[in-house]
Amino acid sequence: MADRRARTIGWVMAALGGAGVAACVVLVVWTHLGQRADERSRWSVGVPSRTGDVLQHWLGLVSVEFIAVILAVVVLLALVRRRGSRALAALLVIAGANLATQVLKVGLPRPDHGIGADNTLPSGHVTVVTSLVLATLIVVPAAWRRVVALLAAGAGTLTGAAVLVERWHRPSDVVAAYGVCAVFAGLGLVLADRTSGQVDTPATGPIPLRRPWSRNVLPALVGAVLAGVFLLLAGLVTQGQPSNLLLGAIVLSTMGFVCAGVVALTATGLDALRAAPRSS
Repeated sequence: MADRRARTIGWVMAALGGAGVAACVVLVVWTHLGQRADERSRWSVGVPSRTGDVLQHWLGLVSVEFIAVILAVVVLLALVRRRGSRALAALLVIAGANLATQVLKVGLPRPDHGIGADNTLPSGHVTVVTSLVLATLIVVPAAWRRVVALLAAGAGTLTGAAVLVERWHRPSDVVAAYGVCAVFAGLGLVLADRTSGQVDTPATGPIPLRRPWSRNVLPALVGAVLAGVFLLLAGLVTQGQPSNLLLGAIVLSTMGFVCAGVVALTATGLDALRAAPRSS
């Protein structure tokens, strides 16, 4: 039953992530109105130069070497814990999400409505950070899962906000990156589900799965909120028209909720795996 639930959560995540990416493309990138709203949203909020320097330093950590180091640590942790399927799932999340993002950035056409004809969707930086934290979530012991979920949502949300306030990307680029990561995190859950004997279950028997969603939503939301609090304390301000106060709040909140949702769903699927009985 739990195995089936984990598999279902994985496929639902993949479907929702794909639908989210498609919606960003069809409704935003391919329409004049969508492009205008997206571009205006990019300029709705800003931060002082000192905070901008901190955010650029954070974004500057993203590199091939950074990905390689985190990937090696994640795979090593999974192998040390004798969770081969988790290692493969983490590899799928990182490699699949980042490869798909680069293919979409190159292959997606962007109609020229006078707002820029070069496609920037999805955000590569957001994909890198989000895929790495989701892969980490997949391989860590169950006892660490809530803390890692909080940190994962915080890191993913902060990265999305950073590329927005630094004008590197538009909101649709960020949301699409979360969607791409959701697709491969969902497929990672399905892959990890294939080895039912590698669940985090003590020798005394399976753990009952009780309200897993509520157990995971709170840490993920707290992580996203903490990222927002950091930006507010660091001097986040609205720019331009007074209505940008509401626009900026909606955009940043949406990004935080989407990121938290991806993290919470991933953790919920992992809880379902944990609740599965060991194979004899």
